Amino acid sequence: MTMQRHPQSLGYSKEELNKLNQAIQRLTVDVDRAESQPGELEGALQEEGASGSAKGKLAWLEAALQRARQDMARQLQEYQELMVVKLSLDFEIATYRKLLEDEERRCIIKGGVDEIYKVV
Repeated sequence: MTMQRHPQSLGYSKEELNKLNQAIQRLTVDVDRAESQPGELEGALQEEGASGSAKGKLAWLEAALQRARQDMARQLQEYQELMVVKLSLDFEIATYRKLLEDEERRCIIKGGVDEIYKVV
């Protein structure tokens, strides 16, 4: 008798029950996703850590390359300065060598002239 009096109520209850079952299924799926999310996040963090580690290594290598370039530029500057000094010393050595050779020739010639005067 109650069913006959409230057929709409029964239909309404069935609809509500179906909606609740669907909501339960959606929530179950959401719970499953939420339970799997920490594993996914840990994997993402590990990937990010590896990526961060690679980025850190890249930054370190770029800094090392920059330091090497600066060191090379400094060494090139020192080399150029030393070459200027070397060239000036080479020129000075050549000048003194020429002076010595000229003096030796003069002494040889003078000694030869002195001997000529002694002979005569």
